[in-house]
Amino acid sequence: MNSIMVAAMAGIDHIVEQITARTPSIQEAKQLGMPKNTPLLAVFGAVRDASGRPLAVVEVLLPADRHQLEDAYPVS
Repeated sequence: MNSIMVAAMAGIDHIVEQITARTPSIQEAKQLGMPKNTPLLAVFGAVRDASGRPLAVVEVLLPADRHQLEDAYPVS
């Protein structure tokens, strides 16, 4: 791992992710080149420190008919 990655990860404790299916606004549909009646997936992620304070946030909008989401979680 390089020093930039280590510095960027300093203080990160966990990530909270929310996924919502909804219809796009007219502007979102136009920007994404999708029909306004096609659902989209709004993926919101917040990188947080141990106290829950957000360090970074991102929202990604994905046309639902063109994307599949997959998660993997350790069980041990």
